[in-house]
Amino acid sequence: MKTLSPRILFFRLGLLLALAPFFLLTAYNQPFFDDFRNAYWTRAHGTWGVQAWLFETWTGRFTSTFFMTVLNPVTYGWLGGVKLVAAVLIVVQWASIGHFLRALFHTALRVAFSWQDAFWCAALLLALFCNAAPAPFSFLYWFCGAVAYQIPLIGLLNFTALALRSGWGIPANRWQSAFLACGPLVLALAGNELTLVQALPILALLGYALPASSRPQWWLWLAIGAMAAALATVAPGNWVRARAMAPDDALQAYRWLVLLPRTAYSAMLFLARPLTALSLLAAVAMGLWLGYRQRAAGTASLRLAPRQWGAVLLAFGILNGIGFLLFRYLTVAAPLLRAQNEILLVMLISVAAVAWAAAQQLPEPHFWFPRRLRHSSLLILGLFGLSASGHVPEAWRELLTSAAPFDAQMQARFARLRSTSRAQEPTVTLPPLRLPYGHILIPLRQFSNFIEFDIDLTPGCEGNINGVMERYFEVPDVCCDTRAPALNKQK
Repeated sequence: MKTLSPRILFFRLGLLLALAPFFLLTAYNQPFFDDFRNAYWTRAHGTWGVQAWLFETWTGRFTSTFFMTVLNPVTYGWLGGVKLVAAVLIVVQWASIGHFLRALFHTALRVAFSWQDAFWCAALLLALFCNAAPAPFSFLYWFCGAVAYQIPLIGLLNFTALALRSGWGIPANRWQSAFLACGPLVLALAGNELTLVQALPILALLGYALPASSRPQWWLWLAIGAMAAALATVAPGNWVRARAMAPDDALQAYRWLVLLPRTAYSAMLFLARPLTALSLLAAVAMGLWLGYRQRAAGTASLRLAPRQWGAVLLAFGILNGIGFLLFRYLTVAAPLLRAQNEILLVMLISVAAVAWAAAQQLPEPHFWFPRRLRHSSLLILGLFGLSASGHVPEAWRELLTSAAPFDAQMQARFARLRSTSRAQEPTVTLPPLRLPYGHILIPLRQFSNFIEFDIDLTPGCEGNINGVMERYFEVPDVCCDTRAPALNKQK
């Protein structure tokens, strides 16, 4: 068994410490907004009736709506179920990135790339993402947000991995992989419009690169994908939602005239964020380091012709830019923060893969550092930067100071709402959350303006979250008052 150097062990320990608070925070997760709304809509319309109602009135994401309603633990009164779901999805996301990397390098490119290599490279990419995510709450913890963005991305990653196995894997298993790939493909195409459009360059690149013997599998995916995408796209609810999200502006009909410049502007603003730029540079460094190391060891040798590089870079550009184009067309605005989460993770993975391919053909930059110090210094500096900035220290702070009180206060709040409903009282007045900090699991406006949602009740008896609590717990008036006494947890 190969003995790992102390710097590699230190780096791996650092990765686990960077990811640990995000995972541990799932133990204190709480349902939020749409989690409750989808639950009482299901109660009102029934298991299948709610699918048709949402399809007609709000969205064609038929796989996501099934998860949000029928497979929503809040539908069945299990509010703590969102904790388990969040923890499982983080692990599955990690495994899906690793599965994709292993299939790309080991299966398709014939590189010596073990499952252990895939595990740790996926850990680094996931840690970079968690540290820089524009809105970590809506991707990692909010049940409906995770269903709408994490699960379709998990589908896209696993479809791509299985497609690579179908094209270049063990011959006897290729059709099995091709059929298995159909499920994740439907999840990606019907779960979210963002992954639907991102799947287009992936399918096109597969059609270009797959061996001729795999052409029937590609046509199978194209046929199934076209049916799933058509069903999701023609849903009347999609256009209702698009009209609701679009600005009330007479010039909306002419937005296509400036679509490309506005798309480029959105992308530049996204890339100009320091944490985003540094995370992408770290992903590039990972890809180059891995590529140079494998090339020096003689375990990798990839030479792409100019035409092949053109196809790869075209697909790469479309994959990473089409999300900005989609939102500029639909809403004439930058992507929603919860969509930017997914865009960043896709960008990190694809940037690392392209950097690895570039390292197979570019000369190794010996001028960066002395040879003995170069790799260890990059690892240690990268770990230090990850631990000292971004969301990692915020997540640790929240875990150590606010997570347990947050869980206790929310359990007491839910208990009071249930008791008020049983007693058929017309009004309940609840205190706001009283916490020392909140940003990652507990985004609160009092601690940061750079959040997508404030998850607390609105002061007074109005507000969206107050209204959602009223309908779910069947209490006529849910109010919030800073003068209200703290709640004691009830049965």
